[in-house]
Amino acid sequence: MPVRNLSSNSRIRVVTTALKKNSRYKVVATNLTMGGRAAAVEPSRRGKIIRTLQIDARGVSRVEVINEQNQVERTYLTVGTAQIDCCIAKLVHDAINCTCKCNKCKEDLQRAQTIRLLVQSAKYEASAGLENSAVEKYNQASDMCTEVCACGC
Repeated sequence: MPVRNLSSNSRIRVVTTALKKNSRYKVVATNLTMGGRAAAVEPSRRGKIIRTLQIDARGVSRVEVINEQNQVERTYLTVGTAQIDCCIAKLVHDAINCTCKCNKCKEDLQRAQTIRLLVQSAKYEASAGLENSAVEKYNQASDMCTEVCACGC
């Protein structure tokens, strides 16, 4: 995997191969959901770059590897889901431990399933290079992560 999120989406690790040997490349990460940008210059050793960038990587981020002629050689999208994964875990936990006498428990579980499907869809669309669609799916999942307290029956 050329790009992955680390440390609860506070860093992005970039591993790129098949580059020109002993050249300098700029690695730029842009968070398309939360805003923010991080960049670093990295020499390619034997045609490979390994670089970790400090950035708020919640949501969809685009990583570009730019050569010395200022041309984009590689573009990757990644989806940081740590915050939403915690939301899903809480919804499932609440659904399992629910003592309501109505369908509220079932609704929490269905909400968790829908959020999970939206996140998986965002990851798939990011892997296909569909920036806008991935951001849209991530935002929908994030919006559904609202805490609902008590039975509300």
